Amino acid sequence: MRKKRTGLLISSVMLMVLSVVMAGGCSILDKAGNRWDFDREEVAKAIVKKDAEDLYDLMSPYMLEDNDLTEDDLQEFLDKCDIENTSSKDMDRYTSSKFLGDPSDPEGNSYRPDGDKFIYTMYYVNDDGARIFLSGILYDSKDKDKVGIYYIEYLEKDPETGKYKTVEEFGERER
Repeated sequence: MRKKRTGLLISSVMLMVLSVVMAGGCSILDKAGNRWDFDREEVAKAIVKKDAEDLYDLMSPYMLEDNDLTEDDLQEFLDKCDIENTSSKDMDRYTSSKFLGDPSDPEGNSYRPDGDKFIYTMYYVNDDGARIFLSGILYDSKDKDKVGIYYIEYLEKDPETGKYKTVEEFGERER
């Protein structure tokens, strides 16, 4: 009789442990589903083609709804950006993992993840040195709609000072 109780006790403990492990595993899977694997090529291609539909799909649904922004609004923004450098060589620059250009005047791109956030800059989108800057959220454990691009900025270089100034912007800087 004692062996049956011990077996029953061990079975009960194992069942509880298994339940906790499975619940934890499901929780981890849910959090993993709220993560965006940023793809420079996908983002750069949408920007270079001025493809509002593809780029809109990469935006944070939460930010879009909160700011009442539509795909047409994004297309209007893209149409105002002077993006001329669209060749395959330019695409290589926008997607390369290597640093290109002089540190004070880069030519390729910069992608920096920082915890759950990211920033991405495409340099020299035209021959005058204009840039596209994006920022957003890579991961949110509570709400997958908060994941994506929040803010896009088109900057041009002032020919007199060499400093960059914002010409057009879309979205909101993430909080």
